[in-house]
Amino acid sequence: MEVPAARLKSALDGTTARCFFVHGAETLLVNEARGAIRAHLAARGYGDVSRYTAEAGFDFSALTRSSRSLSLFPERRTIELRLAGDSPGEKGEEFINDFLASPGDDTALVVLCGRLDKKSLGKSWYKALVRDAVVVDTGTVSAAALPRWIRQRFADLDVACTDDAAARLAYFVEGNLLAADQEVRKLALMVPPGGTLDEKRLEEVMADHARFTVFALVDACVAGQGARAVRILRSLRAGGAEPVVLVWALAREVRTLGLVGAALKAGRPRAEVMNSQRIWSSRVPIVMSALKRLGLSRLGAVHRRVAYLDRRVKGQERHADGPDDPWVEIERVALALCGIKSVQ
Repeated sequence: MEVPAARLKSALDGTTARCFFVHGAETLLVNEARGAIRAHLAARGYGDVSRYTAEAGFDFSALTRSSRSLSLFPERRTIELRLAGDSPGEKGEEFINDFLASPGDDTALVVLCGRLDKKSLGKSWYKALVRDAVVVDTGTVSAAALPRWIRQRFADLDVACTDDAAARLAYFVEGNLLAADQEVRKLALMVPPGGTLDEKRLEEVMADHARFTVFALVDACVAGQGARAVRILRSLRAGGAEPVVLVWALAREVRTLGLVGAALKAGRPRAEVMNSQRIWSSRVPIVMSALKRLGLSRLGAVHRRVAYLDRRVKGQERHADGPDDPWVEIERVALALCGIKSVQ
């Protein structure tokens, strides 16, 4: 049977299945489904877990023999197979079909893989799994749904998270669920149980958090706070921050400002434009101020410079002008974004 990830735990309560297939594009969601299945099987006595990764050349015939052999111990066992790609391949399909046809009496099978395409979903081995096993598609979390997902994660940890704080955190992690989950867990430890994480508290955390300081730099630039931007930038350099991370953050902000400015110039409603670029409400004023201060022409010049800088720090282009030190060039771009003429 096919089970949505959101209903997996309730589905597990009523099943005696010994074969489970989990697929999806998000590693975090796949691993969480695996954890729920593992706990379910352990409660049924399948305590011994053998893990395999089916990379190129993997011997499925040996795995078939292992799945059919009797355990030396009375405890039931679980074979956990992670497929390296998004399909089991011909040998893997044969193994799955063989297990479904004659599973060992003391063996459970859990297969994990990436997102399946429509072609795979129509194959006989997948249809056999739907008929005889528990199949879980963990799905994805869209950019629009990420703030809600973050709020739910906080709620699970007994912390309330405001809409603006969740939107800002979603922007920081840029759709990376593993990073989002890590940051939620860290931030939840800084808020008393039953407390609330709002944007002000998030700002306070940013001041002491090396990862978030990069985004504090971007905010200072967009707000036109040149002196503050330089202080943050020099602190980052002293702390050993990687130039490529700063350039990525600045490039993303310049690109977003350009898209917003162009859309507004074309006559699109401001609320629609801000929503499309995932700009939370409290940040709209500084974005509008930056657009007024810089203008599309100036933004274009900054964008060209930061694109060139991005290639430089990645070693894709040798410096043609200016100092060899990338930090000097990063400071020039940061000041240009603040509205201080430093790039042509």
